[in-house]
Amino acid sequence: MGLDDDLVYHADILIFGIILIFTLASLPRAYARFSRRSEWSQGHFLRSIVPVPFTKPRINNRSPSYPVDPKSFVDFDRGNSSTTCAPLTSRHHIGPAHVVDEKALPKISNSDPTVVSSIWHPVASVLQYRVHDNYSINQVLLILAYISIIFYVSFYRSDPFTDPHRAGFVIASQIPFVYALATKNNIIGMMVGVGYEKLNFLHRLVGKLMIIGANVHFIGYVYKWSLAGDIYNKLAEDFVRWGIVALVCLDLLGFCSTEYVRSKSYNLFITSHVVSLIIFLFAACYHEPTCVPYVIAACVFYILDHVVRAIKTRITTAKLRPLPELGITRVEVPSINAGWRAGQHVRLRVLSSSMGWWGWSEVHPFTIANVAETSEGMVLMCKKTGQWTGSLYSMAQTASYGETGKEVGRDVRVMVEGPYGGVGHTVMSSYSGAMFVVGGSGISFALSAVPDLIQAATDVKVIDIVWSVKTHVPSLIPLLPLFTNLVQQSPLVRVNVHIYYTRAVSTTFNVTYLPQGVTILPGRPKLEKLLDAAITNTISAGGVDGMFVGVCGPLSLANTMAHVVQNSNFRLTTAVGGVKLHEESFGW
Repeated sequence: MGLDDDLVYHADILIFGIILIFTLASLPRAYARFSRRSEWSQGHFLRSIVPVPFTKPRINNRSPSYPVDPKSFVDFDRGNSSTTCAPLTSRHHIGPAHVVDEKALPKISNSDPTVVSSIWHPVASVLQYRVHDNYSINQVLLILAYISIIFYVSFYRSDPFTDPHRAGFVIASQIPFVYALATKNNIIGMMVGVGYEKLNFLHRLVGKLMIIGANVHFIGYVYKWSLAGDIYNKLAEDFVRWGIVALVCLDLLGFCSTEYVRSKSYNLFITSHVVSLIIFLFAACYHEPTCVPYVIAACVFYILDHVVRAIKTRITTAKLRPLPELGITRVEVPSINAGWRAGQHVRLRVLSSSMGWWGWSEVHPFTIANVAETSEGMVLMCKKTGQWTGSLYSMAQTASYGETGKEVGRDVRVMVEGPYGGVGHTVMSSYSGAMFVVGGSGISFALSAVPDLIQAATDVKVIDIVWSVKTHVPSLIPLLPLFTNLVQQSPLVRVNVHIYYTRAVSTTFNVTYLPQGVTILPGRPKLEKLLDAAITNTISAGGVDGMFVGVCGPLSLANTMAHVVQNSNFRLTTAVGGVKLHEESFGW
């Protein structure tokens, strides 16, 4: 028993030590972020303030007309500015790729801070390389380290068939970790400066280890009691029955957490989690009093999380508007217009019986699609992809009566919780260039980040948006005023919007005219060339403080962009000051 205590104690200390190392590594970024006074009030709690003067166009979801002065457009056939307009056809393409003479790139002296980037870039590229199931090498190393610690403590001088107590003791010590990693207001994430969704893979890992350990613990005792011939007497004891209850809860959690169950019945996944995790804590305490301190720690994490979630929750009225061309429901919450950072998301619950029998109880995450502190409030773009989002879209199509008479859209009570996630301690405005690679409804990330960068008084030189969509080109018209506004609202920042229509069925696009800086092309984007061009433009503008690359979309898009960044031109990335990749992937 003494050896078990010592091993588990030292294992927990080692895990805390690893967390502390990551925390210390994040301190420079945390200091850089919170040295800005504005960061103390952003990204924590949603609120309403008097908006700053800022002109934003409203989305045009009624008419295909394009309310922008055509004199400022570009003649794409000539490839230069013109007072005449030309319709967009399949012949139009991005101009020739920028060719950079690497000999003309800035020389980096030993005193230049970019030397750090040049030294660590190969290491970072290797660690970010994707392996099995979309895990990067640094995630795999962390997983292997955690598994090694648990396995060493479980099997050091112990045979699970003759000493099954060790396995139970080890899984009991992991109860606080699995509960802390499951919370939305994740204390571990706060320490290391990342959102809860970025640590979800560790929550799943610890949960699986606990399930394996609990079954090994039970099977070991069954084997031991069977050899002794008193298995029936042991199974009749209360503490054993409570242990079986705890085991069933863990196995039920494991089964209902599989990808198949989550995709087919999300409500079953949530319900089983809530019920099983509560019953498990009580059963563990009745089974073995040694579990009580660990259960108390888990309860503290769980209760504090729900208290903070209640503080972060706002119940208000939202306006639902359909965007039929994109299959998106635009959710406008005018009573909330501040408190979030670009790239953060909120958890939305629609309090209406129109969502179905259980739809009102479901909570879904959506990235905030606009900049904070404006008069329009918070905007969410909810893509119609499943039953819940389909019901939301159907509600938005319901005709209602407003001040101007009959109109499409309706008001509904919603519960908004957040903000969560985002770019952590990274300050996007501290980089010289930014590139946002988004797919489908992932455009929300760019629509919130780019205006924020433009409004901030920063040294950002170049901003590129690369948006891949499957739908036909006319469906993009409702968002063109937004893109035009981004391109034209700041003369100090060069903004380019590249829209790629990946399911081209026609060689001619019968759409309206495009302003300079906005291009629409068939096919998939050549991300390697686009990244090189963005870096080159940033260097040409005098930027040497790094390039921020944000990707938001399916896991396949995130993996592709990660591969592109890993294999980017070393000389270019060194000259620009390094490339920082941030991912917001669908499916976590």
